Amino acid sequence: MTKIYANFVISPVGLDACSTIDLTKYSYKLQFCEANGQQKILRAESEANFMKGGESRFHCFEYDENKIETPLAKCDIYCNGVATDKNIFVRVFFDNNSSNKWTVFKKKFSEGVLTNKSNFDKICHISKRRVFVDSQFPVGHILDPFEKSKIERQLKARLSNMLSPNDYMNTPYPDQKQSSLCGPATFLYALLKDNPYLYCQYVKDLWNNGEAMLGTMKINPSYGCCHPVKYTKHSGETLVPAIDWISMASLRDHENLTLNYSSPEDTFSGATLPDAIADWAGSVGSKIIYKSETSFLSSWPIEQVVWLNNYISPDFHVAVLINHGLISDSWNITPTHWIMWTGKLIDIQSNNPVNKKTSENTLVDLEVFSWGNIFCISQYGKKHTLRDFCKYIYGAVIFKKIT
Repeated sequence: MTKIYANFVISPVGLDACSTIDLTKYSYKLQFCEANGQQKILRAESEANFMKGGESRFHCFEYDENKIETPLAKCDIYCNGVATDKNIFVRVFFDNNSSNKWTVFKKKFSEGVLTNKSNFDKICHISKRRVFVDSQFPVGHILDPFEKSKIERQLKARLSNMLSPNDYMNTPYPDQKQSSLCGPATFLYALLKDNPYLYCQYVKDLWNNGEAMLGTMKINPSYGCCHPVKYTKHSGETLVPAIDWISMASLRDHENLTLNYSSPEDTFSGATLPDAIADWAGSVGSKIIYKSETSFLSSWPIEQVVWLNNYISPDFHVAVLINHGLISDSWNITPTHWIMWTGKLIDIQSNNPVNKKTSENTLVDLEVFSWGNIFCISQYGKKHTLRDFCKYIYGAVIFKKIT
């Protein structure tokens, strides 16, 4: 007796940057058949769903090579019980370790418009009433900031850590600019770095459907969030890049029980507490190592900052709540801003991480993510002693990298 093997994968074609498809909703039925005559079915496999990447299961069939030629394998593809593609021939092979023998089926999908045909393969449902609409420059206006091609261009640039200056996206990472969306920006920076696929899918689903699953959390922004006011200048410049408004404002708005987040000028409804960042990270499968209580009056002592510094490594993200005077020329007596520590707090003179023996009068420096960029605070002329530095620290959330 001889064994043959067969597996294949769907490769979608016809998709643009804002079109999405859940291949796990598609199924297939594979058959092993005689290689001649009427191609009599030798065995019909049970119906199975595709995996997330469009891969089939691994199939095996045993036959008597003395009685029949090497059998053929073919399959039909289904969507919601309706056959969309029939009699696709799948290459068979004899080595069960031959992972490079996958048959690639290039399947063309629709462009996301609606149809009444039962076997139409829908990527997404795009109604005539688009979800995100600017109050000043609505759908059809040449300065419409949420127009599809602009979102596609920004998303493509963001996934490559590039800029899209024509769309007022002048930083490579999530950027709240002058809005109060620093909390969502800090979390989405981590998501973009660790799982760009999930970040991309999250933005696409929000633009297409007005809702998205962020891991186990359903994000469903309010009408006000989807129709922002005071969002664009008369020139068309956006106060927050369009993909950042879609992703960050939706996330912030989801946390609000009473107040909608509907403008970059909203401050109170845009504030983020440590609980929210911990919830977002947990929803995408990250393990929360530490979450501080919210304190609006007491900054951290040196010992606690040194302890926090020990978690800066490739395995963790350290989101820190600060008074933004740490990295700017303004000052406030309460915490005002979230940043991500991307490097260790160091002694400027020795370039070594601070520790329990570091003098409180030592000048220190720190690499951080904030306002869409990664930079050292010394680049902005900010020179702090360790003692003064700690006066700006009010809280933190430590979570493992998102896988």
